[in-house]
Amino acid sequence: MGNKFSSKFSKHFCSASDKRGTKRKLENDTDSAQSSDKEEASSQAGESPGTGTGSKFEVGLAPLSDIHTPKRKRLKSTSKYIYQTLFLDGENSDIKIYALGQEWNLHKIYLSQSPYFACMFNGSWRESLLSEIDLQIPDPAIDNLALKTAFGSLYRDYVFIKPVEVIGVLAAAFLLQLDGLKQQCLTLMSNTISGDTVCSYYEACCRYDVENLKEECYNWLLTNILTSSDLDLFKQLSVDMMMNLIGDPKLFVMQVEMDIYSVLKRWIFLKENTTWCGDYKSMLSSIDDYFKRTEEPDCFLETTTGQTYLPAFSHIRWQHIVIDLDSLLILEQDRIVNLDWIKPLFHGMWRKMLKLEQSKDKGPEEIPDENYFNKTSLRCGRLLKCEGEYCWRWVGYNYGVDILLTYVNNLIFIKRNTVSQPNPHSASLDKLKNLAYRLTIASVDKDGKVTERKSSEIQKISLQKDEETLVMTVNKAFTFPLYLSMNILLTGQPTSQPDHIDICSVARSRILRHTASQTRPVITCNAESQTECPAEKAAKSLVQDVSLSSATVKRCTTGKVVRDAAAGDSKKKLTVVQTSSSNSASVELLSPNTSTQTSENSIDKDQSEVLNGSSSTPPSVTSSSKRVLKYPDDEEIL
Repeated sequence: MGNKFSSKFSKHFCSASDKRGTKRKLENDTDSAQSSDKEEASSQAGESPGTGTGSKFEVGLAPLSDIHTPKRKRLKSTSKYIYQTLFLDGENSDIKIYALGQEWNLHKIYLSQSPYFACMFNGSWRESLLSEIDLQIPDPAIDNLALKTAFGSLYRDYVFIKPVEVIGVLAAAFLLQLDGLKQQCLTLMSNTISGDTVCSYYEACCRYDVENLKEECYNWLLTNILTSSDLDLFKQLSVDMMMNLIGDPKLFVMQVEMDIYSVLKRWIFLKENTTWCGDYKSMLSSIDDYFKRTEEPDCFLETTTGQTYLPAFSHIRWQHIVIDLDSLLILEQDRIVNLDWIKPLFHGMWRKMLKLEQSKDKGPEEIPDENYFNKTSLRCGRLLKCEGEYCWRWVGYNYGVDILLTYVNNLIFIKRNTVSQPNPHSASLDKLKNLAYRLTIASVDKDGKVTERKSSEIQKISLQKDEETLVMTVNKAFTFPLYLSMNILLTGQPTSQPDHIDICSVARSRILRHTASQTRPVITCNAESQTECPAEKAAKSLVQDVSLSSATVKRCTTGKVVRDAAAGDSKKKLTVVQTSSSNSASVELLSPNTSTQTSENSIDKDQSEVLNGSSSTPPSVTSSSKRVLKYPDDEEIL
């Protein structure tokens, strides 16, 4: 019974299901046919399928996601059409611009977007009535390609600029006062600073007074100049730029002070041998040969060629070079710098060493003055190429304080090593030592641009024997390679002895003395009532009169002081005369009431070496009224 009922029920169920399926199939076939008819009718009427109205299936069958999905279809660009038709083809042009030997068929309505042309066309200028204008281009950086880019930017809303062309386009943007194009150029330049572009970008920023980008270029050089192996970069650096970089307290010194000297050697060699090409290793031997081949008795910086580069050496901290024996031997062998120029430092350095050895100098007692710190502190640094643990010391004698730096787990420690690790120098056993430091770290990308930077203020710390202290935490934003630069001061406050010497000033004073020995002026001190013979005046090529009291002190560039002997005399007239004869052998200070004998009251005993005999007397002056003094050409009267 159950089986019979089940089979009967199944039979009726299947038949009903088949009927419903057949009906649904017929409805679908009908809908498909209607849809095909509507699409065909729409295509004949110029409509696309699915755009008709009053159709139920369009809303019912379209997935919800299709309604919000944009359909991409390229239309013909109006901007491109305008650029091609009006700018390149010059159709319907109402003005012709002649510039750089080329004719431009342009349109005033487009050119008026530039304030330069807007003022020209709408003002009372003569050009407002002309249909042809001869445009003068005073800037040599602007060429035809740059001018085409600038004019073309007025006809479309985008511009493609290559880094090698950007300076010319920037110059054209400044000329035509196109702020949008100008900003696009500056953005491109900021994003493409590298060793190939930094010098040209910096010069352009100086020319057009772009301070922000100029500072970016300068900071790039401060970070990378001592680590760069780009030879063309050094050939482009000027003497003034190198002098400013070496003297800047933010310079990243990537080893010790001696490396600055080595970089200057490389720079001079490449500037003097612009056609030289080769690898880095061969350059080192070529540099040594270049400076050693000269047979002149003078050092390189004393020669005519070397004097050009002298200012770049003025900011080297020689006190941190001559304390290392190997560095001192290199200076002697190179013969670039005359060691007599830096001898005034030796006395003060010797006194410092004695004070430290006898425990009379514990280091800075307080945070030192920033200017003093920037001029005298030890500059050193390290390049950490990849993640890891590092521990190092910088070479050189550090006045009995062995400093170890450690980088581990994003932490930087400084340690005063005494007995825990081997020390290449003698170490002070004082219980406590003070030091001042400033630490700077920076992450750079492949082009040398700083992506992250952190710097501490000038800090003063006290370290006991083998004590270690944390100086900086490196956060996760920093990536490798990591540049680390540190300034350290180990001695106390300045003394009467010089802590730093500018060899540029010392060298120039010697050069002036040498020049003065070739042409010697005559200094004649006459009473106000005294008159000169016209024949004597005719023999003089330069006369300068100044009023001097009897207590006037004259200091020449060599530092020697000459005082007037007659303390009670009235004011006298000082006549500085450059004789026409180049064979004169002395500088003469003449007074009508002064005898030829030189007393100790008139000239200090320690200056007696500047006195000369009276045999070389000009014919216009009697020997009974003169004192002969050697004095440089460019005397300075205080």
